[in-house]
Amino acid sequence: RSWNFGDGATSTDTNPTHSYSLAGNYTVNLTVSNLKGTNSKTAVITVLENEIDVPPVADFIANPTSGSAPLSVSFTDRSQNATSRSWNFGDGATSTDTNPTHSYSLAGNYTVNLTVSNLKGTNSKTAVITVSEEEEEQNDGLPVANFETNVTSGYAPLSVLFTDRSQDATSRSWDFGDGVTSTELNPTHTYSLVGTYPAKLTVSNANGTTSKTILIAVERKSSGGSSSGGGGGGSPEFSRNIEAKELSQVFITNGKAVKFDFTKAATCVVYVSFDSKKTAGKITTIAEMLKGKSSLVSELPSGEVYKSFNLWVGNGGFATSNNIENPVVCFKVEKAWLQDKKIDRSSIVLNRYSDKKWVQLPVSLLKEDDKYLYFTAETPGFSSFAITGKANTSPEETVTEIQPGDESDNSEENTEDTGSEADQAPEQKEPGMPGFEMVYGVAGLLAVFLYKRK
Repeated sequence: RSWNFGDGATSTDTNPTHSYSLAGNYTVNLTVSNLKGTNSKTAVITVLENEIDVPPVADFIANPTSGSAPLSVSFTDRSQNATSRSWNFGDGATSTDTNPTHSYSLAGNYTVNLTVSNLKGTNSKTAVITVSEEEEEQNDGLPVANFETNVTSGYAPLSVLFTDRSQDATSRSWDFGDGVTSTELNPTHTYSLVGTYPAKLTVSNANGTTSKTILIAVERKSSGGSSSGGGGGGSPEFSRNIEAKELSQVFITNGKAVKFDFTKAATCVVYVSFDSKKTAGKITTIAEMLKGKSSLVSELPSGEVYKSFNLWVGNGGFATSNNIENPVVCFKVEKAWLQDKKIDRSSIVLNRYSDKKWVQLPVSLLKEDDKYLYFTAETPGFSSFAITGKANTSPEETVTEIQPGDESDNSEENTEDTGSEADQAPEQKEPGMPGFEMVYGVAGLLAVFLYKRK
């Protein structure tokens, strides 16, 4: 006889024992022979994956952990008891490879996170990769752009102090990565929205221009438990709650009227306008139309809600009374919704969420077309909004108009409608509703009164 156990092992024992160390399906073959011939029989042995009964332990090494941009880093997973893994390299890139390699092109401090899991749970480990700006050789008297920040990451709102360390520069321009710029020597800038921002300093002299960029990471402060990040690349709103989003950019100068038009009509917001009180450079305004209640509010306002939306104008410190005045929001409401919900158009209001409560903003009807009504509302600030209306619940009234006629007609009607005992008692009349008899009686008296006044 001859045994083939399906994993490369064989035996000629009569009753062998064999151990399978790996999961899989193995076809076992027994072949027997004598002087008359040979015969075989097969069977399948199924070996299952051994269940891990302990939680995983995340561990990895990175090489190198610091260097000049561009910096290529190799990551080696040393985790125990893990059946799956997920890498987050801290710059928005992710991977599920066991031992990935990632390249960082911009200077900054990057928090790398490895999360491993199995049926018993999940575990994570983090490490920081420091990427410095590659030093540029000074050629032909060019300036050397260089700056420092007091922090490169933190929770929103995050205030960052930028200190210019450039050499041989005669002018400078800061771009904070969120649409705000500055020409100050050592500015302070506040990031109010979650996101990763490339802060760039450009310096110049008579011989040319150089620049330096680092990343500023602004995070949402956890309120306990896991949560998804804010959506829309800088919005604190949960991305899964955003139905549609549109951006508009305008270069803002002091004393000018500013209007952010949303030309793609992706949301219910038509435009945002205000008067500028300072030069701020290029500013980005984001309109987010939501699927339901904003994750930033505790409850919906009263009334029938048409749409909820968020408006973010520049960074959190820009759209204040120090920088702008006369802010206006223009939005549109579909006529089909008004008809379907029986909404009185005069009841439409724009609600703004501020100081943990809803405040109603009066609106003005700007125009209308075949499909929409267009409204404007003055707002003291930009945050979460909701458009609401009230259904017209008043019952329909039926008005009966009595016209005086000639004498013979009126006399006949009055005799019939008033139900006089002398004239009507002999009549066989079916009983009617008391309410209707009263109405007819009043109508008859009114007709007589009008006739006598003629």
